[in-house]
Amino acid sequence: MVLKMGKNVVVLLFTLTLLFGGVCCVSAPSSPARIVNGAFSNAFSMLMKWTLSLKATTKTAISGRPMMKFEGGYNVETVFDGSKLGIEPYSVEVLPDGDLLILDSANSNLYKIGSSLSLYSRPRLVSGSGDGYYGHVDGKLREARMNHPKGLTVDDRGNIYIADTDNMAIRKISDTGVTTIAGGKRVRGGGHVDGPSEDAKFSNDFDVVYLGSSCSLLVIDRGNKAIREIQLNFDDCAYQYGSGFPLGIAVLVAAGFFGYMLALLQRRVGLIVSSENVSRHPLIASHFISGK
Repeated sequence: MVLKMGKNVVVLLFTLTLLFGGVCCVSAPSSPARIVNGAFSNAFSMLMKWTLSLKATTKTAISGRPMMKFEGGYNVETVFDGSKLGIEPYSVEVLPDGDLLILDSANSNLYKIGSSLSLYSRPRLVSGSGDGYYGHVDGKLREARMNHPKGLTVDDRGNIYIADTDNMAIRKISDTGVTTIAGGKRVRGGGHVDGPSEDAKFSNDFDVVYLGSSCSLLVIDRGNKAIREIQLNFDDCAYQYGSGFPLGIAVLVAAGFFGYMLALLQRRVGLIVSSENVSRHPLIASHFISGK
């Protein structure tokens, strides 16, 4: 059907071209041979142009198709619908105990929710007012204010670090409340200043990542095209002493203890063997006692 219509279109165009070419040529005083040659020449030229444009369109349409390969066995399911709770999830982070932190950047709030997500899960407000108010206020968790934060990370002890982007500050949330550990002096367009935390300046586009191996906080300062680092306090990194004692030191102490016990055991065995040899050879014992 399509092929037939295409042929009809070609014939129609060819006919119209002939007529148009003939009319054009008749308007000028020429011989019949020149009229026919001119008509055929115009018709052939227009036909070739149309054919080339058709091929180019077909080639573009074929090459423009997306080359996708789907892998089966996966399923998408909504397990948390913030629209029903007035929450707009922007970022999610996992706590050491498995619970999840949900950062609501639009409303400047932080929520905690159990790892077993379901549509019936009820998040608990960790920090913020819950009413969408924003600002830069430290202190108690429910009294603190943030200004459209867009990043968070968690250290080994469960302390939370927030990239409070519109305040251009890094905030820390712990059991004692909310504090500012760097930045906070807002300047138009942001800044790039290293040094003591109270003097540091960031852009208005950055994120934070906890690096346990060095007990530090990495700042991906996109606005300044830089990666910056903040050394955390010794008490902020649980890996330093784990449950009360560093693993490396514990291994060294255990190795020293077992080495000491092995040395005592070898000495005890040596004394026992020596006493048995003396008891079996009285002459040696008498010489040993007399000192001769």
